[in-house]
Amino acid sequence: MIELSKDEIDDLRDLSQLCEQMNADLVVVGAIAYQLHYSDDELKTGDIDFAIALDLVDFAKLQADLSAMGWAQDAKREERWRSKHGALLDLIPAGKALRESRQFTWPKSELTMSLLGFDHAFSEAQLVTVADGLVLPVIPPIVLMLLKIIAYIDDQQRRGKDLFHIRALLSRYQADSDRVFTEAITDAGLEYSLASSFLLGLDLRALCTEDETELVRRFVALVGDEDKSAWWAFVNASHRSSERDEDAAREQLKTFSHGFSTN
Repeated sequence: MIELSKDEIDDLRDLSQLCEQMNADLVVVGAIAYQLHYSDDELKTGDIDFAIALDLVDFAKLQADLSAMGWAQDAKREERWRSKHGALLDLIPAGKALRESRQFTWPKSELTMSLLGFDHAFSEAQLVTVADGLVLPVIPPIVLMLLKIIAYIDDQQRRGKDLFHIRALLSRYQADSDRVFTEAITDAGLEYSLASSFLLGLDLRALCTEDETELVRRFVALVGDEDKSAWWAFVNASHRSSERDEDAAREQLKTFSHGFSTN
């Protein structure tokens, strides 16, 4: 579980109940989802990201209700809210029509955000105990990997931090499961340390649509080009100095790509 005060838990419960009243699914996405699945102090985040199954007209009604409850929207970032008790949240509208369009444009800033991959956020969400007495749907690690890849491809300059979670998932995915000892790993001739990268690629390929598959391949090509800055960003994307190693990064990416290409 993440560390939240009683007041912050009450705020999250209010948001959940408000979405329930609007018949809108609410799913935890973003970096906090990683923290809920893996205990990793180096990758803690100060905000909680939610995808909400509302299109823009109904999302505006939700925003008005939140304001009436004492929540405050950031003047510069339309997705950013501070609850009445101080919790920092990013709220992303992702209704059916918006997901079909694969993107939306914020009304005030006119910034466009990709929603590719967000269908999986709702269809694959798992119930997780976020705090004592509070259970919410949370995206699983495989969907987090996809959304982090898409976000990085969408805006490399602003989304460099996503590489830290991508590298972490390459190291930790299914690491505590029996799958790392299955024939799929031995048949691929892999060392135990690379099993997570292979399984992550294998499972992600099974999840992806055709368009998402192309984006993942673009990501592999981008960060795998050792003559480009994205490669060095990928290599250095770890809080642990032992992981900031070219050979380790190269083997992780190669093994992930191998798994992704396996039928």
